[in-house]
Amino acid sequence: AKHINTGLDLAGGVSITYQAKESNPTSEEMSDTIYKLQKRVEQYSTEAQVYQEGSDRINVEIPGVTDANAILEELGQPGSLCFITQQDEDGNANFQADSSSETGYSLARSLDEIRAAGSVVLEGTDVADATGGAIQQQNSSSREYVVDLTLTDEGKTKFAEATQNNVGKQIAIIYDNGVLSAPRVNEAITGGKAQISGMESVERAQELASYIRIGSLSLELTELRSSVVAAQLGEEAISTSLIAGLIGLIIVILFMIIAYRVPGAVAGLSLIFYTATILLTLNAFDITLTLPGIAGIILGIGMGVDANVITAERIKEELAKNKTLPAAVKSGFKMGLTPIIDGNVTIVIVAAILMGAFGPTDGFWAKVFNPIFFWFGPSTAGTVYSFGFTLLTSVLLNFVFGVWATRVMIRGAVHCKALRNPWLYGGKKDGTAEYKTPHINFIGNRKKFYTFSCALIAIVLVFCAVFGVKMDVEFKGGSMVTLSYEGDVDLPSLKSEIGSQLGQSDLTLQTGSDISGNQTLTVTLPGSQTLTTEQLDDMLTAINETHPENNFEQNEVSNVNATIGKEFLFKSLVALVAACVLILAYVAFRFRKIGGLKAGSTAIVALLHDMFVVFGVFVILRIPLNGNFIAAVLTILGYSINDTVVIYDRIRENSALYSKKQMGLAELVNLSVNQSFSRSLMTSITTCLALGVVCVVSVIYRLDSIYTFAFPLLFGMVSGVYSTICIATPLWVDWKSKKKAAKKEA
Repeated sequence: AKHINTGLDLAGGVSITYQAKESNPTSEEMSDTIYKLQKRVEQYSTEAQVYQEGSDRINVEIPGVTDANAILEELGQPGSLCFITQQDEDGNANFQADSSSETGYSLARSLDEIRAAGSVVLEGTDVADATGGAIQQQNSSSREYVVDLTLTDEGKTKFAEATQNNVGKQIAIIYDNGVLSAPRVNEAITGGKAQISGMESVERAQELASYIRIGSLSLELTELRSSVVAAQLGEEAISTSLIAGLIGLIIVILFMIIAYRVPGAVAGLSLIFYTATILLTLNAFDITLTLPGIAGIILGIGMGVDANVITAERIKEELAKNKTLPAAVKSGFKMGLTPIIDGNVTIVIVAAILMGAFGPTDGFWAKVFNPIFFWFGPSTAGTVYSFGFTLLTSVLLNFVFGVWATRVMIRGAVHCKALRNPWLYGGKKDGTAEYKTPHINFIGNRKKFYTFSCALIAIVLVFCAVFGVKMDVEFKGGSMVTLSYEGDVDLPSLKSEIGSQLGQSDLTLQTGSDISGNQTLTVTLPGSQTLTTEQLDDMLTAINETHPENNFEQNEVSNVNATIGKEFLFKSLVALVAACVLILAYVAFRFRKIGGLKAGSTAIVALLHDMFVVFGVFVILRIPLNGNFIAAVLTILGYSINDTVVIYDRIRENSALYSKKQMGLAELVNLSVNQSFSRSLMTSITTCLALGVVCVVSVIYRLDSIYTFAFPLLFGMVSGVYSTICIATPLWVDWKSKKKAAKKEA
């Protein structure tokens, strides 16, 4: 676990998304820019990553850095770089001394005019590398601060000619229409390496080298999105999540042992194997783990018992038919396999959609779903991708340990003399069992369920109309800055002061607390506004000068261009629709013998109901909609359809056992729902136990990023069971019954 890569929300650091200014950049230009950026960011962290997103975007992630703002300022606006001569061929000055300029020089005329006069002797792309540092002067104890340049092969030729023609003159280094430096040429430089001397400090030398490296990029870039996370918050989030995971695992194992005895103990062992293996898998595939990813692992613990619950319930049911223990175990395994497979496939569909929509564009799932998502532009979201990966891995590993390993261990237990007592498997000591199927008239009470659901939806809609829906900057664009502070703050005064400092009146301020227990102030700007590091530093300095007793410090910063925010929201909606369509197709195919299309359609209605419940929790609790919302909704989508598929499977099984004359449709469905009720209840209890622990721990440790994901998900889990039993199956019965009635009338 120590070697697993952690995302910026855990390790802290900086993340930036750039877009090339030039339309339709070539693959060579993109590759060259990525390579140079990668070399540049490696000086900050060995774990830094630079990768392409789509055809014209580049993501930069630098975890674990302490001075993230300085990096943002340095990398934030890579501009154009060139070297120009002191005069053109006609003797016109290209740059001049200027005491008001920070560097002591300024351009004498526009850069376009200088280029037209042929005075540009070297472009930024002709520079391979630049490093700033100090050297020891010969025959002296003093140090000299210099910048060493390494030129490309083409740059070597250009610079040799330029320096040979300008010995004794100055050649200025221009960055974004400003003069960085104007060193004098002492001799012709023909070896492809040059040294700029005369820097007043090592910091100045390193700064000049940084600008040269930035300007040497093959493409000019604009910043679309950036975020900065304090490392301390991430470190404490990891320990908090581990505590939640451990407590959740222990509670679920104890619950399973009490409920199912030997099968429960076996389920506990399989969960331990699952937890260990998923950590190994994250390490082996070099997957970056984020906070939602940890939530996905903990959720997997809760969902992983589903296969074990289905198997254990089936064994108890077979023992109630007075079968021998070996026969009951064998039959239980056989009868439980189909619903386990169907349920897992639906969750795999959801996880694959998440990874395809929000993962790297060269990833396997991104290529699979490229026909769906390439229309909407690249919108990589590492947190959502991490959750999708852990969800997919959880399903696959739970299938291995919850089906294969569990069956091996239970078969072994049955052959162990000390464990042959049927009571240990849910039966009686004499080999029988009391397996009571509930007799709840779900179909008869369907109108009450419909009324309750409609009332719930109406309440959420009214709340939306009155109070509105909060959108995170992740969706709408804008800037969000979280500051920690001490003492009490005067919000109206601060809002006026910050608004005046930023020149922006349309901003909101909200107080809260972070995982460290510090009081926090969150400043949010609308989608058309983003903050530069200079503005942020000025704002922080200003409010600390006027409110020194509050000791404001920066925790997190997020800048999202409005365009990329809308792209992310649009792609999220498309992901939801795609998941629903694929699940509908799968259910329609698997249950075609009992009216699969109708079954799939009513299941989708139940899914929409559950997604609306999750949406309602976000709206009523005033939690901004963001990537966590999408991950939660898609999780509920997979979880709820898993419940529905298990009941459909029981309906399919009973349809083969009872003819239409023996049992009517409503009675058959009621029987199937009641037979599956215990399994649905037990699976939901274990999952809610795991999520409940996550919620409690996140509240205790003030881990908002986990709480705002887990708490709505908890409601979604409860809704998933309710909608399966009270919405999907009754609607399916109504649909089939009306169709039969219509045929009779015809």
